[in-house]
Amino acid sequence: MYAVAVIALVLGENRLAFPGWTIRKPWLGPPPKTLVEEESIATTDGNTVQGWWLPAANWTPAKGAVLYMHGNGQNLSTCGKALRNWRNELQMSVLGFDYPGFGHSTGTPDEQSCYAASQAAFDWILREKGVAARDVVVIGQSMGGAMATEIASRQRCRMLLTSGAFTSFPDIAQQHYGWLPAHWLVRLKFDNLAKMRRMETPVFIAQGTEDRTVPFVHGERLYAAAAAGLKQFYPVLGHGHSQPDTHEFYDAVRAFLRETPRDDSH
Repeated sequence: MYAVAVIALVLGENRLAFPGWTIRKPWLGPPPKTLVEEESIATTDGNTVQGWWLPAANWTPAKGAVLYMHGNGQNLSTCGKALRNWRNELQMSVLGFDYPGFGHSTGTPDEQSCYAASQAAFDWILREKGVAARDVVVIGQSMGGAMATEIASRQRCRMLLTSGAFTSFPDIAQQHYGWLPAHWLVRLKFDNLAKMRRMETPVFIAQGTEDRTVPFVHGERLYAAAAAGLKQFYPVLGHGHSQPDTHEFYDAVRAFLRETPRDDSH
C-alpha cells in the first residue's frame, strides 16, 4: 500500500496540485452589475488563456493596474468578487485570468505553462493598456502566489502581494503528505522562497494564523527571506486560508502602496 501511495503521488502530482483542473467547478459567469471585458490572451507556448478586464471609473494607465492570480482550486468566475473588490479598493483596473486547462483556457497546467500564462497576462496589460511595469500591482492567492512571485521576480513591479502563499511546492507537499518522502518525490518546484531572496519589487505578505492549508510559518519564512527594501508582513489573527476581506486589510494595503516608489519616466 505504501508503494502504491508513492506511485500515485508521482504519477498524479499535477492532478493533486491543480484540483481546479482535475475537478472543475461550475462556471458562474461575471459578477452581477459589473463591467467585465472578456479577453483571449495568447501565451508563448501556444495556449490561449481567458482573461477578464475590469476597468475602474475614470481610469488612465498612469493610475496603474492590478494583475490577479487565483488559487489552484478556483476558476476565473469563482474569484469575480475578489477582482471587483480589488478594483474598488485600489481604484485601479484589474486583470484576472485562468491558468491553462482551467475554465475556458486551453492547454494543461504545469509549472512552466502557468508561468507562461502569467507572463502573457502581465505583458498584455503593458501592451494593450499602456501601463508601465512599475505601475502594476501583482497579487497572488494561495498557489497564485507562486505565479505572482515569479512575475514580480522577473521585473520590478509596483508591488507584490501574496495571501496564503507557500515557501515551495516540495515544502507544502511534505506538510500534507508527511508519511511519504514527498519533498523528494515531487517534480514541481514553485520555489517562492528562493525568488524572494532576489526580489526587488516591494513585498506585502498576508498570512492567516489559523491557515490549515498553508501554515502560518510559510508566510513568516517568505517575509524573512524577502530581499526587497520595502516589505511588510500582515498576520491575520484567527483567519484561515482565504484572502482577507476586511476594511483593515485593505487600509493596510493602501497605506503600503502609498509608500512604494513609482517610475515617473513614462
